Amino acid sequence: MSIMQEERQDVTACERRLLEVLRDKGPQTLDNLCAIPDLSWAQVLLAVDHLSRSREIALELVAPCEYQVSLAGGRA
Repeated sequence: MSIMQEERQDVTACERRLLEVLRDKGPQTLDNLCAIPDLSWAQVLLAVDHLSRSREIALELVAPCEYQVSLAGGRA
């Protein structure tokens, strides 16, 4: 397995975990997602970037320097 394939599998696992948290707990701040124990902040930010570009999640500025992450279109 190449390094790129391993990195993509890590991102996919992280994306699945973030989507699971959002389905179970509802919208979360970016800070809350970065505090998930089994994920690094870098993994979370990379996954949030990918999921927002693929329109699976939505980001909303709720206060200066504070973003809320939710499932796009109210997906459950």
